[in-house]
Amino acid sequence: MRKSQVRIKEGLTYGVITAKSVAEESTNKLKTWNCECKKCNGLFQCTGSQILKYQNVGCPNCREKAKTEQRIIKTNSYSGMVFNSLKIMEFDHFDKKNMPVVQCKCLNCGNITQISLTKILSGESKQCANCSRKNLTIGKEISEMSYVDNTYVIAIDGRRKTNKNSTTKVTGVSYFKKQGKYRAYINFKRKQYYLGLFEKIEDAIKARKAAEQNIYGNFLEWFQNTYPEEWKKINKE
Repeated sequence: MRKSQVRIKEGLTYGVITAKSVAEESTNKLKTWNCECKKCNGLFQCTGSQILKYQNVGCPNCREKAKTEQRIIKTNSYSGMVFNSLKIMEFDHFDKKNMPVVQCKCLNCGNITQISLTKILSGESKQCANCSRKNLTIGKEISEMSYVDNTYVIAIDGRRKTNKNSTTKVTGVSYFKKQGKYRAYINFKRKQYYLGLFEKIEDAIKARKAAEQNIYGNFLEWFQNTYPEEWKKINKE
């Protein structure tokens, strides 16, 4: 059996919404009402179905306020949590894109800063801006001191991550889809050495490892002995 339809009547209050008078009526006889919100005493217009739907939450302003309060409560649920070097303290404000920004303490330097919660949760922001700038400066110094004899020490000692665009996620090994084979290669002193095509990725990796021993040779040992202070700083950072 079809549920009986509630008809809005002028002057009656439904929850926190009072239907004061009919504002207008369209051709399909859908009435728009002049209403008053008992929560904030604000005046607004809405249809009869909207009066019934939002009778417990109020006018659009009150609904938006309630929604914002719930977002703040959800944001504050992260208070005390640590992500990388950032400890979330509390909600601070909404940014221009209406995304929550929180106060954080950087565990590296103790600095209190404001960072977008989304960036913290995604890992885009791992520390405060001051520490990021400091690390960029250190990274630049390390990069400059590790470049010797036309090659980067940090590129051949295994600490550098594989390029995100790599088809195999293995340094020095790429996959040729058309041929269905794996190509092995190695770069040293601004030259690239071709090591061959292989049916199996394991064989390409073996060729790459063998080339590292033969081509790199004692380069790392030479660098350590020739530039001990630089090597110490590179490993420290």
